[in-house]
Amino acid sequence: MTRFAFIADDFTGATDALWQFRRCGLTGSLVTDVAHLHDGDDVIGLATTARAAADPAEVVLPAFKAMAELKPLVIQYKVCSTFDSAPDLGSIGAVIAALHRSGLTRGGPVPVLAAQPEFGRYTWFANHFVRAGDDVLRLDRYPPMRDHPVTPATEADLRARLTEQGAGRVGWLPADPSHEAYRALAGQAAFIADATTEAHLRALGALLLADAESRAGPLYCVGSGGLSHALASAHIGPPHDTTPAAPLGSAAPVLVVSGSRSPITARQIDTAERAGWRVVDLPEEAAGVMLPEVVESLGEGRHTIVQSTRGPARASDAIGVLLGQVASAAVQAGLVGRLVVAGGDTSGQVVAALGARSLDVVATLAVGGPVCVLASDDPACDGLEIALKGGQVGDDDYFLRAATGTATPH
Repeated sequence: MTRFAFIADDFTGATDALWQFRRCGLTGSLVTDVAHLHDGDDVIGLATTARAAADPAEVVLPAFKAMAELKPLVIQYKVCSTFDSAPDLGSIGAVIAALHRSGLTRGGPVPVLAAQPEFGRYTWFANHFVRAGDDVLRLDRYPPMRDHPVTPATEADLRARLTEQGAGRVGWLPADPSHEAYRALAGQAAFIADATTEAHLRALGALLLADAESRAGPLYCVGSGGLSHALASAHIGPPHDTTPAAPLGSAAPVLVVSGSRSPITARQIDTAERAGWRVVDLPEEAAGVMLPEVVESLGEGRHTIVQSTRGPARASDAIGVLLGQVASAAVQAGLVGRLVVAGGDTSGQVVAALGARSLDVVATLAVGGPVCVLASDDPACDGLEIALKGGQVGDDDYFLRAATGTATPH
């Protein structure tokens, strides 16, 4: 029976959400189309590309309604822990407003939790912060988000962000809230929940579950992998361990395709290149065929990166299509031992190019960077190990760990 359901606004976030539920002991599946929804697990997730949509509500509302038919306690709209969105692109506020217009919320507020403390994402007095090395910076002063090429963070107060995006009245719930404080937000369209610790997540999760169990239909929430973790740990208890039950094992050769523009991903590419990996710049056109240098490199068993991260910015849609062609051709040719995709928007296009029906989390390389096994009708792609990595995810040696199958200590 389905206890929890989630719709992710990108594919990297979808795998993170599934891992958060699975690591607490819940069974779960992640599908790529509403036609594949089922009630055979504790958790069902749907990966979408809503973050790249001008009107994400058009993408996710039909899925919300389809998921409601499964009668879960909670339906989460999974968003990035850096709140990647803008009024005209991937608007989180627009999704909240659409939920209210549809009547699905039954007039109650939509809880919003962006915090994910183990990932260095914190919310306090409704303002969002990011850990960067030894520093903790306000979201609008964190360079990768302040200077984001598509959805720059110009404000750290998430109430202001949602209001700007048309969510309606947005309240604030402090950490370790009382039932009275929670109920006092009944007149809001949404509220931002504070959290800086694991204990804060569990306390919020317990309140949300108590609310959900008192309802005639699902409780609709918005949040990061921290919200997924809050719900799972409140329902079944915290995970005993944050690493896979068994080592993933090494793979050769690894192919990385990167459309991310994050400086964190750029450092990861630099680290791999210094370790002897082949780095190939993505050309303007790939025409659905393998790049000769990629064929040569993978054929020699050499770990290889095809990237548009370094160099001039290009249209993200075109990049995703080209990288999808490169990845698909390499997998079809039997040259790939493990595939890594860097970039939230890129991941959706690459997974689509591989004809994926579903993804199952089997291990994790870093918080927010799990490894999945892909299910596809194409025998060449079915069973492929694939890691989908958001731009901000992982230490500098993330790609090296993707080759050895070693999780990042945390």
